Amino acid sequence: MSKYQHANAAIEQALEAGSAEGLDRADVLLALIVASVSAYRSEAGTAATRDALRYELGEVEGATDTQFIRSR
Repeated sequence: MSKYQHANAAIEQALEAGSAEGLDRADVLLALIVASVSAYRSEAGTAATRDALRYELGEVEGATDTQFIRSR
């Protein structure tokens, strides 16, 4: 399984668990973003986190298939 498949499975698991507790899907997804950014910052450092977030924000329109590009 690829890293993106693992990440997507974790997202689905969190959404299912949140739904079972009556949580809004968007709120659960936002919590995942916040927790992921914090964990990534602890692992990779502030500069790498800032760079990754800037890159992702630049691709927020979805014009580039970043998962395909990164799957190498």
